[in-house]
Amino acid sequence: MPPDDTGTSEVTGGDDGIGSPRGQDDEAIQPSLVRPDDAHRRRLRPWAIGAAIGVAIVTGGVALSYTPLFGARVVEVEGEEHLAPGRIMRLADLEIGTNVLHLDARISEARLEQEPWIAAADVEVELPGTVIIAVRERTPIVVTADGEARRLVAADGTVLGRAGPTVALPLVEATPGSELSSAAVRGAGQIVRAMAPLLRVRVASLAIDPSGSVTLMVDGDVEVRYGSAAEVTAKAQALRAILEYADDDGRGLISVDVSAPAAPTARFVGSVQPAAVPDPSADVADPEDEAPADDTPAASSPPT
Repeated sequence: MPPDDTGTSEVTGGDDGIGSPRGQDDEAIQPSLVRPDDAHRRRLRPWAIGAAIGVAIVTGGVALSYTPLFGARVVEVEGEEHLAPGRIMRLADLEIGTNVLHLDARISEARLEQEPWIAAADVEVELPGTVIIAVRERTPIVVTADGEARRLVAADGTVLGRAGPTVALPLVEATPGSELSSAAVRGAGQIVRAMAPLLRVRVASLAIDPSGSVTLMVDGDVEVRYGSAAEVTAKAQALRAILEYADDDGRGLISVDVSAPAAPTARFVGSVQPAAVPDPSADVADPEDEAPADDTPAASSPPT
């Protein structure tokens, strides 16, 4: 058969069994191959870069928060009376340079309130570098004695520490043959706390018997039967009224009974039987004498 003059190339089977014109580059007709995972990477690349930048920013910010930039430069202490500011800072585990961003105020407050002198504490941070410590201290109101050792005690019964030789606070003691319980000391503290300052300074001691009944010594040698540590405000008012009545009338007292504060009695010098006294609610003291009990200055050890 004569050759074909049409110029059409012969078609033969390729290696892969697919026919292709002879003399044409096989690669030129191959489709472009794109792997699915490569396309996925290209789509995610901007998000990955953004996430990496975000992580870097966060990591850098965390690292920055631990630098001296956020160290405490000022520590203010408020409300201290007995404890020195430096001691309060040590109790709170704070110092100049403490990192304020990572300061846990609740932990610092808990540390402070473990100190008997501190009734309540509040710690606040003001950025970039100020810490404010506010404390409310307990006030010593009575003294207890154990042999030669004398201890300051607050109204809630908390023992505050050693009482110096010049402390002039009422002494709480047990009657002979009995022991002084912590509940009895708390009761004595509440009795004294309910008194106005000018009455409180006239009380030398409180003796508590096993039943909880309290006897006061006032003005050195006047015995006052107080009864239990109940109705302490009414009893304080009754005792004060009797003392003022005796002072105004110029009569000496031997003993007083305010265990029933609505009907107190008193035994005056020269009399054998106790007598009824004026209405104890007739309190004529100056208003300045009625300062809150917790604000009364009390002698204590030097600041520590």
